Amino acid sequence: MMLQDKISKSLREHTAVLEETFLMQANELVTFAGQVAEIFNRGGRLMVVGSGPLCSIANLVANLFRYRLNIERPALPALSLCQDLALAASLAKEGRSGAFFAQQLQLVASEGDAVLALGDVSQNEAILEGLAEARERGCITAALLPEKEEIQGDGPHFLFRLATDSIGRAAETGLFFGHLLCELVEGELFGL
Repeated sequence: MMLQDKISKSLREHTAVLEETFLMQANELVTFAGQVAEIFNRGGRLMVVGSGPLCSIANLVANLFRYRLNIERPALPALSLCQDLALAASLAKEGRSGAFFAQQLQLVASEGDAVLALGDVSQNEAILEGLAEARERGCITAALLPEKEEIQGDGPHFLFRLATDSIGRAAETGLFFGHLLCELVEGELFGL
C-alpha cells in the first residue's frame, strides 16, 4: 500500500468513527452541552476522567474549559481527576485500582456538578465505579465508552458509544468530543 493510500484510508477511518459516534447522537450531545452550561451558570463544576491513555485527553479537555477555546472569556470550572499518581499507585498496590475516580469524587463532587468520563477500548472498571459514585452524589454524568462495554445498574445519564476498537481512534474521538463539547458550551454561555 502506498503511503498516500494509507493517509487516505486513515482519514476515512477517522471521519467514519466521528460520524458513527456523534452524528447519530447529536441531539444527546446538544442536550448534555446545555446541561453543562446550566451547571456552570449555577456555580457547579465539570470533572473529567479518562481511562488509560485517555487520561491525557481528559487533562486536555479540562484545560479547554479552564483556559479558552476560541474566544476571550473567563475560565470555566473544569478539572481533570487523572493527576493523582500517588493515589493511583497506593490503590494499585492494594488491588483497588477500580476505586481511583470514585474515591476522588467522594471528596470533590457534589450535587449539581457534572462528570464526563472518557473510556478507552479496554475494560473501564475505574470509569464505571466513578460514574456510579457521581450519580450517587447527584451529578449529571456522561460517558464516551466502547460499544462492547457492558453497563451495570443505571449507567450514565448520557452514553456516547465509541465506534472503534483502536486506542488511537479512541483518543482522537475523545479529544474531538471534548473540543466539540467546549464549543457548544461556549456558544450557550457567551452567545456564539
